[in-house]
Amino acid sequence: MNEILILTGACGVGKTTVARQWARGKNGVAIEADYFTEWIHDDSFERFTQEEERLVANLSLVTAKEYLMQKMSVAIEGVWSPYGLNLMRTRLEEEKNINLKFVWLYCEINENHRRDELRVPENQMKERVDIVNEELRSYQWKSYVHKIDTTNMTVQETLNIIE
Repeated sequence: MNEILILTGACGVGKTTVARQWARGKNGVAIEADYFTEWIHDDSFERFTQEEERLVANLSLVTAKEYLMQKMSVAIEGVWSPYGLNLMRTRLEEEKNINLKFVWLYCEINENHRRDELRVPENQMKERVDIVNEELRSYQWKSYVHKIDTTNMTVQETLNIIE
């Protein structure tokens, strides 16, 4: 059975690290949806529109389905809203033999900033950490989205909870 893990969360919560480690453990792949976002969105601090999020979700799913056809598990990570997660869930529920998990990773804001400062300067998100955190915390997440606070957790501890 193929597995798909979809991660959302602000920058610095561990999405990319967790997605990559999870994918390695499954002999699968990690899709970083931010790359799709960069193709269609400028670098302003505004969040993209629902239309752009739909496009990024569709690009992520087309890519994921190609890997699924190769019998590979897939982790998709990005800053998703409930709208984007619902789109992907609806589209993926049509697939057979898929174990599907949705996870919102978050951590305390001071820890977010500490982790952001560890990035190389051109990858630091700075004030965007606060903007994205505020937005994600304002959403009403569906019950199928598991919430994991990574503040004091290792990557392995996070993966253990996901499994």
